[in-house]
Amino acid sequence: MPSAPTAHGHRTYTMSATPALVDGAYALFEAAWESATDLAAFLSAEWPRIDAQTARVLRALASGATDETAARELGMSLRTYRRRVAELLLALNAGSRFQAGLRAGEMGLTRG
Repeated sequence: MPSAPTAHGHRTYTMSATPALVDGAYALFEAAWESATDLAAFLSAEWPRIDAQTARVLRALASGATDETAARELGMSLRTYRRRVAELLLALNAGSRFQAGLRAGEMGLTRG
């Protein structure tokens, strides 16, 4: 089991052969493995592909800026910005801006 990094960036490790600890760690791994998303599903072509402008809107949403500020920073009208946000929510099948952020993160759309 790794420890938290020290001030110098080094880690220490603890090893154990205690059956209860090993069985617990194994059970935790198995539970995480079973509940994980299948790689094929993760790479699914069904997920939306977003263009550069939509990625900028997504980053503006993540920044927490008001619609007015985000629209001004992106060089678009408030109406256009809100339309782009609505399109993004629809593409991500999200009911709220918060949910859209979560889904975009799950889909890897926020990387990069």
